[in-house]
Amino acid sequence: MFKKTLAGMFGLLLSLASCQSPDNAQTEQPAAQEITAAADTTKREPRPKPDYYNFRGVERKRVYICMDATEDTFHQKHDCPELITCKGQFRNLILARAIEDFDRYNCETCSANLAYIFDETYVP
Repeated sequence: MFKKTLAGMFGLLLSLASCQSPDNAQTEQPAAQEITAAADTTKREPRPKPDYYNFRGVERKRVYICMDATEDTFHQKHDCPELITCKGQFRNLILARAIEDFDRYNCETCSANLAYIFDETYVP
């Protein structure tokens, strides 16, 4: 009985040791993270708050925003390619709040049909 228990413990020890990753793979990861961090710092600055907006009729529409400091757009679709690349948290809120409180513009990919909100010459 003791031999079977000892053999089982030895087999468990070998299986745990074989699952360990080599040390050289761990040393490569920080270099990749440094490159990513350098690429993130080259992002553009957000645009200033919209001077004019008129969202009459769509003010209760729900939109998505990324809570990253460099983002300045709202999205109508949760699977928008630009929204998916967000590194921060997502929020779902009404369009009026996204524009007034978070100073967001429309996404050209998924919200191009709402560009009239910022057009001063548009008459509904």
